[in-house]
Amino acid sequence: MNRLINYFERNRLVTQEFSHYELSFDQPFPVELEGTLFRNGNGRFEHLGVRYDHLFDGDGMLSKFVFKAGKVFYSNRHVRTDELVEEERAGKMLYRSFGTNIPGGFAKNFMKTRFKNASNTSVIWHGGKLLSLWEGGIPHEIDPISLETKGRYHYQGKLLNPYTKLDQMIFPEMAFSAHPKIHPSTGELFNFGTIAGLKNRLMQYRVQPDGTMDQVEGLTMPGVVFTHDFVLTESKKKVFFFTPVSFGLFRMFVGLDTPVGSMRVRKGQPTTILLLDENNQQTEFTTAFGFIFHFANGYDLEDGRVVVDGFMMPDFPGAEVNKKLFAGDDEATPAGILTRFILDPETGSVERFQLSEWAGEMPTLHPAKKSLDYEYVWCLGLPEEADYQLLDGLQKVNVKTGDIAWHSFHPHLPGEPIFIPKPGATAEDDGWISILIFNTDSLTTWLYLLDAKDLSELTKAQLPHNLPLGFHGQFIDELM
Repeated sequence: MNRLINYFERNRLVTQEFSHYELSFDQPFPVELEGTLFRNGNGRFEHLGVRYDHLFDGDGMLSKFVFKAGKVFYSNRHVRTDELVEEERAGKMLYRSFGTNIPGGFAKNFMKTRFKNASNTSVIWHGGKLLSLWEGGIPHEIDPISLETKGRYHYQGKLLNPYTKLDQMIFPEMAFSAHPKIHPSTGELFNFGTIAGLKNRLMQYRVQPDGTMDQVEGLTMPGVVFTHDFVLTESKKKVFFFTPVSFGLFRMFVGLDTPVGSMRVRKGQPTTILLLDENNQQTEFTTAFGFIFHFANGYDLEDGRVVVDGFMMPDFPGAEVNKKLFAGDDEATPAGILTRFILDPETGSVERFQLSEWAGEMPTLHPAKKSLDYEYVWCLGLPEEADYQLLDGLQKVNVKTGDIAWHSFHPHLPGEPIFIPKPGATAEDDGWISILIFNTDSLTTWLYLLDAKDLSELTKAQLPHNLPLGFHGQFIDELM
């Protein structure tokens, strides 16, 4: 059977939860690798007998891998959001999602304007708190030891909508994206969110190292665009790419369509790039149409220009792409190409060129190189000669030379790689790559560890159950 169909069927619903389960590896696990890997993702493709229509809709499932003295202990828990608890009590779906409406057609979805906070996209440890993230709403605080959900976390009210009563009716809680950035020297966390209302706004957040959020600032925008990630530089510049992809708010809110189904792509228009300095002073640029889900990195040049590296797609992967993926089409997703943009605030010019000819996505790099000049990025990838578009390998790209190292997992399916530096290492690529793999032969989920230098496989262990590969995670050098 088709490997994608097998994957979705085998992982359609995670019911088991484990605590401190010791994994058994086929080769010794490095004793010097100590710390905790947190991951987040959709824990199901089906809910209460209803198949979701989009990858982004499944309720969040947090997993934790504790690396200690050559042993690895696995735990997992669903994120117990208010919406999930209510639906389980009711025994039916009560909330619309990013790509799935409530069964029953227009009548069941009419004016259902409160969407489920799936809390399924990423996880961040900052200010002494572990937060589960979903870009359409506020975070959920998680106990880092037990993974139990403590509840919605709004930074002492800073993420509650402060605008008009109508604004608050539409979105009582403000969006807090799943890709916050931690400043390399100050430890401040920067993030953003887009929110619709009487005025459409790009919200700007700054959180001090102790977890205290500064005063929130909302920048008025002409429309509500879909942007998933951004770039932060050492000088605290922030860069956003606004592809002409927007929500059809009327169709979405009245229930005629899902948020992703309402999206309209205007391919004849350019992509707008917004650069904000530390005081949120704006500079705008334009470049040719293209969509970026994830940026590899960004940094300042000495002459004031800004470098931004991201995986540029030729089109936005909308609702139809997800339906094709669920149907087993491994050519459905448009390939992203690692592309460099050099922004000059003085002239307003954009220099743009490819750093690789290979398709890639889900990047990771040395944590000490984030927001700074760097040499290596690791990501899921696919060689130029591949006759399909499903990224089923790991590549290491040298952004200085263009050299690429490659490790194929084909026909198995990999999740997001995470780079973990070796203790005391000085070389940027001296570390490990942790990655989840769905084995399409045995239909099982595995944790792999590879050498980041040459991508050679070091050891692997089967998880005690099937787990969807998920989206994003974070390694911290503390034992949780």
